[in-house]
Amino acid sequence: MVDWDKKYRNGYYDGATEPHDLLQKFWQVIPGKKVIDVAMGNGRDSIFLAKKGFCVYGLEKSMEAIRIAKETTESAGHPISIIHGDAATMPFKDNSADCVIVFYFLLRDIMRDIPDMLRKGGILIYETFLKRQNEVEIYTANTASERGRHHQRNPDYLLEDGELISFFRDFQLLFYEETISASMNNRRATAKFIGRKR
Repeated sequence: MVDWDKKYRNGYYDGATEPHDLLQKFWQVIPGKKVIDVAMGNGRDSIFLAKKGFCVYGLEKSMEAIRIAKETTESAGHPISIIHGDAATMPFKDNSADCVIVFYFLLRDIMRDIPDMLRKGGILIYETFLKRQNEVEIYTANTASERGRHHQRNPDYLLEDGELISFFRDFQLLFYEETISASMNNRRATAKFIGRKR
């Protein structure tokens, strides 16, 4: 099991301060003002939306990530409501949000619960890794010794090709993409979904 507090304490996510590109590109499609950020991490996406005038509720399990998010929101001057909790037991009421965002988090057991949080016409923005990510990381290792040391991601938390869109077939599809992208020394095999609840 991953120790998320340790990862945040050790600076694993240092430098991850900008909101995800998908959110920067599509935030304008969000109706209303109430947004739920599931597994918000250091709060970079929540802060971005708060600066745009949204009322954001960030759910996070890691106390260390919450500490970082609180420090960042205080210095940014754009408050968000931070909820310490586990996404496995969503603490949100049905039909309570205009938008739900999820970045790089996957629990298949809650995938059917996510649409329930959205009001009719609400937007879901979701991006996470595909199972191909393990192959991509092995392929991009520079040397044979790096490839031998490569840590495989747990496939329970990675998507099959076409799986993300299959959870939200009842939504009006606004954007969907499965791709391998590169940034700096990093390659990612991801699925990206934006849809409107009918």
